[in-house]
Amino acid sequence: MKKLSLLFPVLILILFFSCEKDEVEAPAPSEFYGQKVNVGDGQAWTYIKVDEQNTPVSLGIQFDETALQNLPTGSMFADEFMLRLPTEVSVAPFNHVTLDWNEHGHPPMQIYDLAHFDIHFYFLSEDQRDQIGPLDTLEFQKPIAPEFLPPNYLETPDGVPRMGTHMIDLESPEIAGTGIFTHTFIFGKYDAKINFFEPMVTTDLLASKTEIENTIRHPEQWQKSGYYPDKYTIKFDASTKIYSITLENLVKE
Repeated sequence: MKKLSLLFPVLILILFFSCEKDEVEAPAPSEFYGQKVNVGDGQAWTYIKVDEQNTPVSLGIQFDETALQNLPTGSMFADEFMLRLPTEVSVAPFNHVTLDWNEHGHPPMQIYDLAHFDIHFYFLSEDQRDQIGPLDTLEFQKPIAPEFLPPNYLETPDGVPRMGTHMIDLESPEIAGTGIFTHTFIFGKYDAKINFFEPMVTTDLLASKTEIENTIRHPEQWQKSGYYPDKYTIKFDASTKIYSITLENLVKE
């Protein structure tokens, strides 16, 4: 009994230091997730990946395969699903994301009139977006300075309320005349300032579960300091049944 009584404190100390060691060595989170939002029969959410120094390396959205089922029908305009970013880490210049469902596509017709999603990664706050009105012609048409315009992108003349003006990729197949629209990457602007990034992807491409990886062409300079991606990806994980549309390889500029 005496030996047992002497060993007991030793065992307690071993257990204590073992637990303390486990706590110290527990890895920090590498992914953070935004609040889930109902979309179709599934859900969608944002996520941010960080490295060992807690520096953002990618930003994207994810949604269940069932989110593609029973989507809204009959809407005249896009159905917008608001996706807020995780609160644990900041990834300027991005403020929030919207997943916009276009049942019948949108203009220009014969190009983007296919069922698809527009994923807007906004630099603006929601309140700032609400200030963009349908009659803001001067702000929509104000040209962006050449050093801030990505190469081979065209500024379109018209703008969209709560959004801005779209700058389209002249190298994309649907614009270059080499193929139909399946996915593309749009830059948005308002008052001559870039205010959103926008991957677009058709439901047909998503249903095919084809993996996409495309380079994002940069302007000579960015107007705001922050983390900027060099590519976007579209992926489907067969094991989890989850789609990911992601801005990858974020670098502080």
